[in-house]
Amino acid sequence: MIKFKLHFLLFIGLIGMIPFVTADEQYKFTNWDGVDLPVFVAKPGKVNKATRLVVVMHGRKRNAEEYRDQWIEAAKDLNLLVVVPEFSEKNFPEVWGFNYGNVMTPESEPIEKKLHAFSSISPLANEAIEKFKLKSNNWGIYGHGAGAHFVHRYVLHQPEANHTLAIAANLGWYLSMTDQQWPFGLTNSGIEATQLKQAFGKYFLLMLGKADISTKPNSPYVKEHWDTINLQGEHRLARGRNFFKSSVEKSKEVDQFFKWGMVEVPTTKGHGNTKQMVPYAAEMFFARLR
Repeated sequence: MIKFKLHFLLFIGLIGMIPFVTADEQYKFTNWDGVDLPVFVAKPGKVNKATRLVVVMHGRKRNAEEYRDQWIEAAKDLNLLVVVPEFSEKNFPEVWGFNYGNVMTPESEPIEKKLHAFSSISPLANEAIEKFKLKSNNWGIYGHGAGAHFVHRYVLHQPEANHTLAIAANLGWYLSMTDQQWPFGLTNSGIEATQLKQAFGKYFLLMLGKADISTKPNSPYVKEHWDTINLQGEHRLARGRNFFKSSVEKSKEVDQFFKWGMVEVPTTKGHGNTKQMVPYAAEMFFARLR
């Protein structure tokens, strides 16, 4: 009997160490014109008047639940409510459907704006604020890798969105401030000077890992377009620096006060997200969303 009690107490202790996932930590988002989106949630111990919302975009593996798990510790430590929508490969195929926001087909045919993946984000955030009874309308959006592709294009394609801060970390290439054809530049992107001014006037932070310096393609799409991508820089760190510099120049060209920022995180392990980028991004949201 004593042995049984010891084992039982040990089991209870182990349960206490595992983040408790309740039924409301996954739900379906339906309040937009596109397909229903599964949403995974990480919450602080108690949602209160200081809790702030962060929408996190998953990577190219479409692994929203894993990205949610990466934010559990930050959510609890910094009083953040984190929601991670999942954009499936089936409904948002390849880079066109997800990274590029479902703005155009691979044949460069425009897609109706209400069906852009970008068009789901503000309604999703507004619903989460109401659903979890948050006291502030301040919210942020974060993406790493493919999710960062999504976020930086979201900022440019939908500058009217009501987020307080957007953060993109370690994306592979950019919608550059050049006259290259979309998706690599502004030509035929539908983004005019007025939208650029609006985008530059919103708070956006580019996070670059100092160790993210691989010079090899990491997907068939990247390999196919490697020559074009390499024009932006030899690796992710260089491409990010070049993009930010050109954005500063573009803001001067369109005569807009520039609210974007860039930080280089002292990473040591290539392209990693969880331990290298998330803690820095979470601190930025904690400070800016007050």
